[in-house]
Amino acid sequence: MTKTSKKKEIPSASRGQEDALTRFAGIVGTAGVESQVRALQDEGADEAALNAALTREWELAHDRWGLGLLHLRHAAQVVRDAEGTADVALLVDGTPRARVSEGARAVAGTYAAMQALGAEGLSEWGVLPDGHRAALKGGSAQLRVLIEDARDFETHWTPERGGFWTRTWRQGETLAVEVHRPASPATALADAAWDVITRVRDRNFQRELMERSNSVGMLGALLGARHSGAESALDRLPEAHFAVSSAIVRESGREGRSLERWKAMSREAAQSLDELQGAGTKRLAAVLSSGLR
Repeated sequence: MTKTSKKKEIPSASRGQEDALTRFAGIVGTAGVESQVRALQDEGADEAALNAALTREWELAHDRWGLGLLHLRHAAQVVRDAEGTADVALLVDGTPRARVSEGARAVAGTYAAMQALGAEGLSEWGVLPDGHRAALKGGSAQLRVLIEDARDFETHWTPERGGFWTRTWRQGETLAVEVHRPASPATALADAAWDVITRVRDRNFQRELMERSNSVGMLGALLGARHSGAESALDRLPEAHFAVSSAIVRESGREGRSLERWKAMSREAAQSLDELQGAGTKRLAAVLSSGLR
């Protein structure tokens, strides 16, 4: 008679950490960040190494979400409750402000409360402390002086072609360019819904969705074609609360004092943002297309 083998039990604390890391990966994944923390854990990394990786990924996600909170210090770290169950705490300037177990909606709400958005959907918070911001007056002469002078500075938002906005700053030895194109999660979802509907092969069904979208919008039409709980299920996904709207390129040393390098950085950031937002639309379209007839 063959002896029945028992599946090895995973300690509850380990399961909790695994669940927390999965939720964390889902949230940063909305910024096109492929989390490596699980792989580090599997390799036996200690919590200090995990926390360092969590923070790097969380900072990169903030760069790409473009929430306008770069004047704050963002970090993430593993924490445990009295039973030893792990979670990931999200810190702002060293203070825990949210946990991934609260869900993407709650986490997004925590950071939304810190924002200060103007009429164009651009952050009114500066990256550097007050006194460093300069309004560009046209041409490149002023910017050349700022870049080559190597002192801390920050420009106000400047409109560019293609719906982009840019701002530049130097902090210490590092020059940074942020290219921003406002894209709320709702807008990103609507774009993805349009992408899905235009790819529907059944023309009668496509026409039905288009007609329905006149009253409930593209996303509403698409969700209405799925099961009754589709809208609430979507609301639980991180993609419903986070979207890419920025790309930042940084440079240090001699290259960070070159106007020509700054021009190249601006192009790189714009191209990166285009690619990130395009990839985000494809990811969302894949989620929304599930279950369509």
